[in-house]
Amino acid sequence: MKIYVNIFIGLLFYLTKVLGQSPAPKSFLWQQIKASAIVNIKNEMMLSKQANTAFIFISPECPLSRNYVLVLNELSQKYPNVNIVGVVPGRSYSDKEIKDFAQSNNVGFEIYSDKKKSLTKLLKASVTPEAVLIDAKGKIRYRGLIDNWPASLGVKRKVITFHYLEDALKDINVENFKYIDTKPVGCLINDL
Repeated sequence: MKIYVNIFIGLLFYLTKVLGQSPAPKSFLWQQIKASAIVNIKNEMMLSKQANTAFIFISPECPLSRNYVLVLNELSQKYPNVNIVGVVPGRSYSDKEIKDFAQSNNVGFEIYSDKKKSLTKLLKASVTPEAVLIDAKGKIRYRGLIDNWPASLGVKRKVITFHYLEDALKDINVENFKYIDTKPVGCLINDL
């Protein structure tokens, strides 16, 4: 009997050690996203669908954010299997200001308000616009620029040669897709 107890304790110790070092389940990121309490500005509903999603951090005052609305509208039409979601971080803008921004710029994708910046911190967004693409399993597949139009802050290329986000959207369901990131260029997220 003593040997069984020792084997059981040894097995329990081994499993605790092995399982304690394993990474969190891939859906864990989605659980954290759902808990972040972002609110849709149109219908006051929180994000609940766990699917391939491109979170685009935007600001109504950021010129680059405004300039990318057309591109993001086109991507949301071209890739209906991926949610394109605008996220306005912080408390600087009222819901009315965000709605006015969406209406005046003909935004064709959902916009969420992240007043507490919980999603912004979770996904480590630092500027607007910045893209973070997450697959349905909760794995980050891409982070950074939408494309290479902004060479640096205030400097734009005449010809866009890399479409980073679109390339990632094309390959979101490819099994051997490698994580890619680029350094985003834009307006710093630094308000409340």
